[in-house]
Amino acid sequence: MRCSVVIPTRPGPGPAARCVAALRSQLTDADEVIVSVDGHDADPRLTPDDRLRVITGDRVGPAGVRNRAVAASNGRIVLFLNDDVVPQPGLIGTHLQAHEGSAAMVLGDAPWAAGAEDRVIDRLVRETSWIFFYDRMGGEHPDHDWGFRHAWTLNLSVPRDAVVPFEERLAYPMFDDLEWAWRVKRPVLFRPDARVVHEHRYEPRALLRREALLGHQAAMLHRINPVCAQAAFGCRFKPDDATVSAARDALPDLLRDAAKGYRVFADLANAPARTVGSRDHLFGVFNACRAWRETARLVGSVLYAQGDTAEDAMREVEHAIAGAEQPRRYGGAA
Repeated sequence: MRCSVVIPTRPGPGPAARCVAALRSQLTDADEVIVSVDGHDADPRLTPDDRLRVITGDRVGPAGVRNRAVAASNGRIVLFLNDDVVPQPGLIGTHLQAHEGSAAMVLGDAPWAAGAEDRVIDRLVRETSWIFFYDRMGGEHPDHDWGFRHAWTLNLSVPRDAVVPFEERLAYPMFDDLEWAWRVKRPVLFRPDARVVHEHRYEPRALLRREALLGHQAAMLHRINPVCAQAAFGCRFKPDDATVSAARDALPDLLRDAAKGYRVFADLANAPARTVGSRDHLFGVFNACRAWRETARLVGSVLYAQGDTAEDAMREVEHAIAGAEQPRRYGGAA
């Protein structure tokens, strides 16, 4: 078996069927696709056959469903894909070729899809490093090691004998792959010709929730793997760091100020993409978002430090920044 393609997905109908359909023409008899469902309800369009297996089970999060799939895999190379990507021609072959004579992990390109009604928020996600850092990855030698922070499992391959289990306590799609790659300890090579198109459209509230989740999961990472967290963030988001302690007392004031910045962003985000003309203008908008983004992250890390869940953090920052005058837990009205 030469390649095992691992696709984690949620229960019920979803984008995994589209991902598998786009892979079909690339598969040989020596390849397999394993769709691992985070639940017991598989998409009925995913019909198992000689090259497709569908694994179901209890809810364990993306790390856990990847672990199930890897345990069942037979390939020499494991290729991790998100379920919301559309593989482009030559994806599997390019990954396999990159592994000839190499023990590295191989990251492929994953440009965001552009919709017919392109908005400012779409350009921010697609053209800046808000989510991934692809906009910074150009011009380096093919053997340049991009490091564990670039080992994103939306389009990443690795030799099967190098795979270690994903940390299932990181039960959200945030830093589970980063922490895993830290323990794999292989170089990360970038091969832009191994390409998928990322069909995922964000809304302003989803980006807000994502920033709170980032802070919460970064704080958790400091507890689970402190050496990895230190390498990635320094002391930022560390639950017992002085900044987090000070932020707990200052949160009401911080959130009131940050709310103004977020509301400006939310008003602009859904405007037509042409509203922001030049790339410099776009990055000006991106940089202007830093204040409310950092506040949302601080809220997440503070709530982790006091024992709240990731869902609590996302709900709290959404309530506090996106229009509420006061956060519920810090003296404001519910």
